[in-house]
Amino acid sequence: MNPIVLPDDSPRLPAALRELLETGGVVIFPTDTVYGIGGSPWDEGALGRVRAMKGRPADQPFTLHLPSVAAVDRFARPDPRAREIVEHFLPGPYTFLLPARPDAPTCAVKDGKVGIRVPAHRLFTRVMRTLDRVLFGTSVNRSGDPPLIDLAEIIEQFSGVDLIVSGRIEIGTPSAVIDLTQDPPVALRGTLPEGLR
Repeated sequence: MNPIVLPDDSPRLPAALRELLETGGVVIFPTDTVYGIGGSPWDEGALGRVRAMKGRPADQPFTLHLPSVAAVDRFARPDPRAREIVEHFLPGPYTFLLPARPDAPTCAVKDGKVGIRVPAHRLFTRVMRTLDRVLFGTSVNRSGDPPLIDLAEIIEQFSGVDLIVSGRIEIGTPSAVIDLTQDPPVALRGTLPEGLR
């Protein structure tokens, strides 16, 4: 069965995403960097399907994709320095590692740290913010391969998902991953943004 494909400005999208997240579905979605694949971070079925599709190890954490910077405090405990950095650079093409709250989804926590993203993309700043929902996510690719950014290729290789949201991506490379639990912050992928170097 082929997935439903909806553009990120479709009036049908909010209801489709709400139903998907409530029924354990898997979605491919655009961000400001690359396409992501994910679902509800509390649904073991969705987590297992994404791991299987990607060939991803069970102990490799996912990133939480949040609808707003205000949602960070629901899952992480940034100190004042980290909070200033998060509020300055998000929404934007960065994943920040922060101390996890005890009730943060376990799929996104490793060694007491949680990875959070607030993409600068209208899917998140409009649709997901209206829904007030969170996605776990990772790039669309087989583990070890480069991220797929061509929608036709994504549909061909990941047709086992339930919903594909089409939309413009700006950068084409994955987000930088910055560990804010260290002082000074450390770039685990990509480079530190200006102002943190």
